[in-house]
Amino acid sequence: MKKLKAYLLCAVMAVSLLAGCSMTGPDSNNSKPAKTESKDDGKFKVGITLQSLSNDYFAGVFGEVETLIKEKGWEYTIVDCKGNSAEQISQVENFISSGCDLIMIHSADPNAIEDVCKSAQDAGITVMSWDDSLTNSDLNWVIDNEELGKTIGKAAAEFINEHYSEDNKAQVAIMNYPQMPVLLDRGNGIVEGLKDADGKYEIVAEQPAIEANEAQTNMETILQSYPDCKIVCTTGSGPDIGANEALKVHTKGTIPEDMGIFSADAVQQQLTAIVSDADASNTSVGFEGSNKKTAVAVVDLFEKLLNGEKPEKKDLQRPLTVINKDNAEEFLKDYK
Repeated sequence: MKKLKAYLLCAVMAVSLLAGCSMTGPDSNNSKPAKTESKDDGKFKVGITLQSLSNDYFAGVFGEVETLIKEKGWEYTIVDCKGNSAEQISQVENFISSGCDLIMIHSADPNAIEDVCKSAQDAGITVMSWDDSLTNSDLNWVIDNEELGKTIGKAAAEFINEHYSEDNKAQVAIMNYPQMPVLLDRGNGIVEGLKDADGKYEIVAEQPAIEANEAQTNMETILQSYPDCKIVCTTGSGPDIGANEALKVHTKGTIPEDMGIFSADAVQQQLTAIVSDADASNTSVGFEGSNKKTAVAVVDLFEKLLNGEKPEKKDLQRPLTVINKDNAEEFLKDYK
């Protein structure tokens, strides 16, 4: 529990550094006409709206994004809609009226955001979507979330095949978040990937969780009903971190070799847990690598779009990288 409190304090500090769920660069309140052509001086104005900056993955990545944008001398605003699509629409409308050159959206509800994205494009503003394949956008930076889920499930299935049998089935808990379409696909993929261990496991619980504290509470509840549950599959870093804390308390700090958590995102705290024998985290599927590498990739896309480069494909797929004890140290180097 102490470790989770420390984690949550770090998360709060990270969000504070991101200016209370809203980060604003120099002169971002000055109104100006919407972009109609590439600027000769390269001084652009960018608006970014995210589902949540309380999520440790996005807090980490966009802390790095902010640093890179500052270095380029761009104006910028990064805001958090807290999963509220009406709030996100209002944020995009403000970006349009303030004359942003590029708007990046991590949609709370992709269907709800389409009309205001069309308004942005009609105003000559470049629109980029993170995660969702929007119709009214110039570039969608997306993940095959069902394939990501399958990759998580298959990693868990491989572990189950190694440690369990039809006579000794693994009890599996899944931390999903079906309220969000991309995470619904990810959760469905996990269920599909687990089938590689058919006959050697049973799914005893499925609980929605996206942040560490709710995941820890959910896992504690699951363990009350299923004290022998040792395999957890999650759709992201928050549930991984929370479930890990619950399992460490449940096992009194001694993680058995047949216990493991399989997840996505591969943030620093997950990677640190993967290389430690004192934690249950086993495998996490990441993307570009560290927060910094992801930030470099996304800001590079911003710059290309702002300079008029058209993507060959509107839907640009992000890579999937399986990270476990074999390679986690290599990815941790970026955080040192």
